[in-house]
Parts: sequence; C-alpha cells; structure tokens
Amino acid sequence: MMTTPSPEKSSGSENKAELVQKLYADIQIAAKEKNFQHAEALRERLMQVDSMALPEIIGSAELIEQAKASGMDSEHLAIWDSLYSTLSQGERNCLFYSMKKIVLPPKKIILSHGAYNTRLFFIDQGKVTIIFPRKGKNTVLAQLGRGNLLGEYSFTSIALCSATAVTHTDVKLYCLENKATDTWHDEYPGLYGKINDFCIKHGSLEDIDRWKSLEKRDKPRHSISGPLKGYLLDRDGKKTETYFRGDLSDISLDGCAFEIKLSKKATARALLARHLLLEFAFDIDGKPVEFEMTGKIVKVSFFMYNDYCIHIKFTKAIKKSILERLLKKKE
Repeated sequence: MMTTPSPEKSSGSENKAELVQKLYADIQIAAKEKNFQHAEALRERLMQVDSMALPEIIGSAELIEQAKASGMDSEHLAIWDSLYSTLSQGERNCLFYSMKKIVLPPKKIILSHGAYNTRLFFIDQGKVTIIFPRKGKNTVLAQLGRGNLLGEYSFTSIALCSATAVTHTDVKLYCLENKATDTWHDEYPGLYGKINDFCIKHGSLEDIDRWKSLEKRDKPRHSISGPLKGYLLDRDGKKTETYFRGDLSDISLDGCAFEIKLSKKATARALLARHLLLEFAFDIDGKPVEFEMTGKIVKVSFFMYNDYCIHIKFTKAIKKSILERLLKKKE
C-alpha cells in the first residue's frame, strides 16, 4: 500500500533543499571574494542543515581550496618552492593562510636576544642583520636575505631568542605564529612536523648553536649533581607558593641546568622566560652548603618520558668561592 507524504514533510524537505542551495551559492560568493573565514563558517552551517548533501559539501570544500590556491602570492611560492613542493594542496593553503605578510623599514628590530618569541619568519625580500651582544658590544654574526628563515630556533624549540635581528633594508616577510598551528592537528596532522623538518634542514640551527657557544666560552659549565628546589616568582619578583624539585646537572658562574618531570609540553613552554628562586643544598665533607640564586628560564629541553631539562641564566653571578667549594665536591 502506497502512502503520500504529508504536505508538512514535503514543505520541510523543500525548505531544507532551498537552504542548502542558498548556502552553497553564498559559499561561492565568499570564496570568490577571498573571504575564506566566512566561507568556512557557511560550509559548517551547510553540514549542520543537511549532512547528506554530499555534492554541495564536497563541492564547496573544493571551491574554497581552489580559491585559496589562486589567491596565493606566486612570488612567495617560487622563493619557498623547496617547502611548498613537499606539501599537499590543502597543506599549502593551510600554511599560507595561517601567515601574515609584513613589510618593515630599515633599522627595525624583529627579534631581541634573550626575549620570548613564538614566530617563524620567511624572508622574501630585503636584508636582515643578525647581532650578538657580547662583553657590552654588538657583534655582527650574519646577514640574512631572500629565501632565509628567521626565528626557527625559538619556534621549533622551547627557547628564548639566540640573537638580535634588525632590518638592514626594507624587508618583506611572512610571519607564522606558533599559536596559529594549534588548529592544524585535526585536518593536517603532519604539517607542523614538515615545517619543523624544513627548519632543521634549511634553517641556521647549526650556526645558532655556534653563536650560543659564545656565551659559554668565557664561563664554562661544570657537571655537578645535587637536589634543588625552584620557586616561581611573580611579576614583582616575589616568591610564590608554586615550586618544583629537580636534580642539578651542571652549573657555571652565570647559570645552571637541572632536570625535572612535566606531564605536558604546554607546561614546559609556559615556564619559558619565567623567573625562579632556586634553593641549593649540598653536603661537602660532612658540612652543609646551602645558598639561593634567582634566575630566568632561557630554554627547556625535552628528553624522554616527560623528562625535561631547565636552563637558567642567573640574575647575578654566583660567588666564585661557592663554585670552588662545589667543584671540590665533584672531585
């Protein structure tokens, strides 16, 4: 026995179909106008209205991707072909539209030595001078230009800037904020890893390690073990109740490193640039040696199984007499 759909159901289906077509048309307009955020929002609405409207859902996704591809900076793509050629079309679009184009005049500081940075820069035009402060003087280490990365050291690791970067000429570059990559995981889970690998292969990480060694050459670090307790300081430099225990791995006149366990990488990143009050306690020849130092977290290294190494730059140098006593313990 055949049944006839009620007028209400037929009307509802027709209204849904009309809304689907209207949303699809609006997506086309938004994509054509390069308003991709609005286009994506309309597509989300389309899927909510009718999850079975597969031709429109799939077609709108293709429309948005094609519009994104056609709107990309062709000169930028050519300069960074060694990166973009390793990515899918979706990954290329995701990376490009996650970045911001920036044009800077000469003598503009982009990065400051010892400062917090979460940005990766792709230099398309102009010259950038890399400066390293040492013994009260600025030493020019390098000059970067078209096709060079900037900021990859602090972008790919949990560390403060290794040097200062200043524009030498007018500079055009694209900037990728680390937080912009937070949304990549679901749709493009491998993209961040590809960017990271590209930084390691094509960046200046080896040069940066050599620059960083300049800081350590005059004040060598000594491998010394022992327990310590670190209290976080607030913005006024006052001791808070938040603390953690660690195991000292090395120390010098102007800094130290110690190992701790952290359950999340986000926690490790949040510690970067924070100031600590460190309490040291040693037993040397049966006599207790206790002292306190304040310092700034300049780098956090990841080992395995939630093990991290915290690198500290002391606010004031440790007394030589104390360090000499610690070195006797080592012997």
